[in-house]
Amino acid sequence: MIPRAGALEVDLTSPAADRVFTALADPTRRRVLARLAVEPCDAGAVARDLDLSRQAVAKHVRRLEEAELVCSQPEGRRRVHRVSPERIREISELLGAVARGWDRRLAGIAREAERREADGRGADDHGAGEDD
Repeated sequence: MIPRAGALEVDLTSPAADRVFTALADPTRRRVLARLAVEPCDAGAVARDLDLSRQAVAKHVRRLEEAELVCSQPEGRRRVHRVSPERIREISELLGAVARGWDRRLAGIAREAERREADGRGADDHGAGEDD
């Protein structure tokens, strides 16, 4: 788990992470999320902008809400949807930690390859001695 400043935590194996990655797996939901990142609005405006039905947008917004990527609140007779920046930040931190882990692993592999090269053993030698 990766803690963040606040009550939320992200764990790649948690049900919450499953909801996030399931929500982001759908290209239409990613389009809806990207549209809401530009400006909060109601489902009708998103539908017009993305050439989708209002019902389709409402369905995708529900999934994004379940993943806590989008929050909604009534404003007059409309329900306005907006991206949840704290949740996006949390996911970004998680993916950044995963990327940093891979960067460390790859840097270790590069160091080992350089060490082997300097020792006169290429990667194809697989640790074999010179007199093999």
